[in-house]
Amino acid sequence: MTMAALTSPLPPRQNESRRLAALHRLQLLDTPPDPAFDRIAQLAQTIFGVPIAIISLLDEERQWFKAKCGLEVPGTPREQAFCNYTILHDSVFIVPDARAHADFSTNPLVTGEPFIRFYAGAPLTVAPETRVGSLCIIDRQPRAFSQEDAQMLARMARVVVDEIWLRSLASGQDRSCLDPAEVKRTSAESVIITGVQVRAARALLNWSIDELALQAGLSPNTIKRVEADDGRRPSSHQTITKIKMTLEARRVVFLGHDSAAPGVQLIRY
Repeated sequence: MTMAALTSPLPPRQNESRRLAALHRLQLLDTPPDPAFDRIAQLAQTIFGVPIAIISLLDEERQWFKAKCGLEVPGTPREQAFCNYTILHDSVFIVPDARAHADFSTNPLVTGEPFIRFYAGAPLTVAPETRVGSLCIIDRQPRAFSQEDAQMLARMARVVVDEIWLRSLASGQDRSCLDPAEVKRTSAESVIITGVQVRAARALLNWSIDELALQAGLSPNTIKRVEADDGRRPSSHQTITKIKMTLEARRVVFLGHDSAAPGVQLIRY
């Protein structure tokens, strides 16, 4: 993964018509707080040890916060948003010290509350070159951000996008709210959770297969098939969605997966 370099102030708005159309079709703006998004913001705040974590969406004239930890305001004017730069890239956008950089030193969010010094944002990419916002973390002190940190933040942003699609499915929408060609190109990236993650989540909750089946409204054999899935006979999207939402309701958070770790964590209050 690469890290995006700083650019000049007020960058040009690339693919703005398509990006805004996708954003509005998702029907997320001005919706009530959602526990699933709140948990991801809380987890980002905890993992990176920062005072502020935000799930931000960029409308025509504003930056609106779908979830936030460490801030009370619902959003900011768009011209003040660091996320204007984040949505230009597929990589994580990093500002180690905003006060020391000419492009950001006079930003009202740097000179005044919340006194941003460090910023890192991962784009919320819902289709190729279509980024509706970001998952970002903010510190009031300058700090470094490693390649491993950037990879983790990017994985968490993909979890946010998974949640966006889950909410769209629950409301009767689907990915057809985007251009069909874009949907086809992104379908390979739409896997939500794996059988390994389901087993890991059950272990965190100390649940048996029968308990998960009962809570999800599925048969034990269905849970067994999901957990044994090796990719050759993938489980249905509807089944995976039911299981994922059941586990998330018990404060399980999925952080993506790789060959080394399933990427599952239980939030404890």
